Amino acid sequence: MLCERCKRRPAVNEIQVVENGIPVTRKLCRNCTVELMSGYVPVVKRCPTCQLTQNELAHLRKAGCATCYTVFRDELIKITRQYQQGHDVHVGSMPDALRTPDERIEERLQKLAGELQRAVEQEDYERAARIKKEIIQLKGQGEA
Repeated sequence: MLCERCKRRPAVNEIQVVENGIPVTRKLCRNCTVELMSGYVPVVKRCPTCQLTQNELAHLRKAGCATCYTVFRDELIKITRQYQQGHDVHVGSMPDALRTPDERIEERLQKLAGELQRAVEQEDYERAARIKKEIIQLKGQGEA
C-alpha cells in the first residue's frame, strides 16, 4: 500500500490526524510521518504545585500533593477502583468501636438483602423466609 500523502513510497506507519476537527487515520511512509510529527510535542498532564506528571503518578500510584487530587482526578479514581474491587470510595472495614449501632444494623441489612436475593434466585424459599424474618427483626431494632 502506498503512502496516502505522497503516493510514492510504501506506507509503514498508521497515525491519527485531525482534519477539519475530525480525527482521521492515515497510512503514511516514514518520510511523511517524520514531516508531520516534527512539530509535534506530546501533551503531558502535570500538577502545577508539585510538578508530578501523569506518568509518574501511574508509576508511583499515589498523589504528590493536595492539588494532584484535582489535576489527576480521573486517573486516581481508576487507581482506587483497582484497589477497591470496582468501587471508587473506600470499602474497607472499620473498627466496631468507631461504628454506631445503626451503622452496624444498616450494614447487616445490606448483606441480608443480597443473601435474600440469592436465595430467591436459587429458589431456596425456606432460607429466604428465614432471612426475611431476620431483616424484619433488624428493621424493628433500628427504629427503636
